[in-house]
Amino acid sequence: MKKNIVKLAFALASLLMSISCSDKYIDDINEVAQGSDIVAPTVEIISPAGNLLIPSSASGANVKFQYKVIDDIEIGNVDLYLDGVKIESKNSFLDYRIYNGSYSYNNLSTGSHTIKVDAKDMTGKMSTKSFTFTIDKYTKKSQYETLYMPFSGGNVFTDVITTNNPTVTGNPITVSNGYSGAAYGGGNNSYLSFPLSGLYSENGISFTFWYKVNSSPDRAGIITINDDDDNSNENRKKGFRLFREGNTLSQTIKLNLGIGSDESWNDGGVIAVNNQWVHIAVTISKTESKVYFDGVLVRTTSYVSPFDFSSSNNIVIGSGAPSFSYWGHNSDLSLIDEVRVYNKALDQAEVMASKLF
Repeated sequence: MKKNIVKLAFALASLLMSISCSDKYIDDINEVAQGSDIVAPTVEIISPAGNLLIPSSASGANVKFQYKVIDDIEIGNVDLYLDGVKIESKNSFLDYRIYNGSYSYNNLSTGSHTIKVDAKDMTGKMSTKSFTFTIDKYTKKSQYETLYMPFSGGNVFTDVITTNNPTVTGNPITVSNGYSGAAYGGGNNSYLSFPLSGLYSENGISFTFWYKVNSSPDRAGIITINDDDDNSNENRKKGFRLFREGNTLSQTIKLNLGIGSDESWNDGGVIAVNNQWVHIAVTISKTESKVYFDGVLVRTTSYVSPFDFSSSNNIVIGSGAPSFSYWGHNSDLSLIDEVRVYNKALDQAEVMASKLF
């Protein structure tokens, strides 16, 4: 009896499927022609985006070459050359219309170099793109300079003075359209951390950098020195916090500084959200903090006790996290370039000079 029921059910299902197909309830699968291959591939070299700087003690640079090839129908072959020598060739692609190439080359010597990408489609049409760059050893621009991050591209975040690489949280990126070559582009829940030791003196600390603000999110941390190792509290009597708040038209750059028994606020100034680069400088002395935009002093705040970093151990670039993520001061998606730290409070002449570095 059970076998007959099963056979009857199977026959009924087959009949219904046959009727559905014949009544066009299920579409036929038809081959779609690719179309004509009209244009040659396009090639974009992403990294390096400019000249590269390396620590004075380094013998060469570890470079990540990044590029992108797009074709309207199908990529046939991609060749990568360095100084006229082919270093990589690809003819098999997971996505046959878009290829994101990446190649790491270690200890590339100082001097001038040229990277070239040849891309050919399946019909033989070819495009070529090249980029010439130099690798130089970095010499400090100021005797007080303790950290310099040029953001050379390829998601490289090395401080070329100390040769330290930061602790990277999340997936921050570099982008090619920086103020000078590449820039730090940030990322959601992402930031860079360096040890604070050796970056400041008892007389002060200063920061200079180029900044192109992104108003989304409407607030973020920019540079943070932690107050202590307890990131769950809201203690601001130690450490340093540079941040922004505002809307789609303008953003206010502010800072908060721990001075031991209390905290000091500097309400900074307003910058327009206009897709333009602004040079920002912040100086901290024993008695006052100053904020400069494009070399012009916008606000000074005095305090009665010196700044206090006695329980601070790291400096964060690109976020208020982990110690100042409250009030919405999380990761910054603005572009940041040419970050420098100094072990004194720069005067206005030194701030103006830093714009030209």
